[in-house]
Amino acid sequence: MIARMVHQTEATRDKIINIAETLFIENGFADTQMKDIAAATGMSRNTLYRYYQDKYDLGFAILVVVLTRKIDIYENIIEKIKARHYSNIREGLGVLMQAYSDPQYEDDDRFIAEFDGYYAGSRIPTEFREKLTQLLPETVSQSLSDIVALGQAEGSIRTDIPAAYLAVTLFNAVPTFFRRMLLRKNALMEIEQEAIPQLTPVLIQLLLDGMKPSRQP
Repeated sequence: MIARMVHQTEATRDKIINIAETLFIENGFADTQMKDIAAATGMSRNTLYRYYQDKYDLGFAILVVVLTRKIDIYENIIEKIKARHYSNIREGLGVLMQAYSDPQYEDDDRFIAEFDGYYAGSRIPTEFREKLTQLLPETVSQSLSDIVALGQAEGSIRTDIPAAYLAVTLFNAVPTFFRRMLLRKNALMEIEQEAIPQLTPVLIQLLLDGMKPSRQP
């Protein structure tokens, strides 16, 4: 009986997360309320609040699920880079950056963009960073620094910038740009809408070129 109750609870939790993620993506965080999520899941608000105490609590739970899914993808590529599946480390980092902006996972990126956009500035809870650090592995950021350092050692990546700085820049530049393009594509004034899918690959190429070692005179 106990095992059955746990199974039902987890199934309901998964249902709430899946439906809520869709609503947050379609309507944004500001315009999605707990009553909307309760109605969409076919449960009362009281039942929903037994699982998640407020919109932030639910959004944070979805964020952890989404980031865990993404981290698994990144770690698989990082392991291949370490195992020398590519001609050099810089080429492997190009594959990793393409994974940061894979259209296959657009919904996850839309959700992260909506979450980051709403919970910014004074809305960021004080415990956010500590709680996220506890729930997610730190292996990706450290592994990324490690492989950048390997690229510097092999000569495919410039050495005048610390590996950790390069790693953090890569880890933030591509996903942030890609998510902005997803959210703003209907209102972006700088370029035609049909050209927007080409912009993130351009950024990746610029970053890859910028990591090349300086040519000696």
